Amino acid sequence: MQLYGFTWAATGIDQFYPETYTPRTEDFEADVRWREYPAPAPLSGGALAFDVLAAGIAHAGAPVLVVNEPVFRSSGRNSDLRYNAWYPRWAYDAYRAALAAEAAARGWPLLDLWDAIPPDAFTDSPVHLTPAGSQRLADRLAAFVQAQPLPG
Repeated sequence: MQLYGFTWAATGIDQFYPETYTPRTEDFEADVRWREYPAPAPLSGGALAFDVLAAGIAHAGAPVLVVNEPVFRSSGRNSDLRYNAWYPRWAYDAYRAALAAEAAARGWPLLDLWDAIPPDAFTDSPVHLTPAGSQRLADRLAAFVQAQPLPG
């Protein structure tokens, strides 16, 4: 992902938004599709790429903390069906359950901060934080890491 930094710096654009995208949308159609999944269904076929995560952790050469980043949570129309423009509730909830199970099975430390940041601390997408939101996230991460016993 960091390789994108070069293009971000050159263009000033860190994410392409199609013409149909409305930043930080609060209201949604009654649509529960996610990627190729038309409705609530088991997430399979590598859709969550845990094998990639496992490979990265195996090759890290240092302790790794898996952090599930905060996401924007709408309270608008059909927010009972979708957390935000990217994630229907069923898919995100299934992902979080699968991530927790995978982390437990593999012994990965997991910090799930999915709802740690208030909705008003997001900018233009379901994952971009304001400076205040970033500080709040950094504070949560620092507190967690500092509370861990030193290895060895």
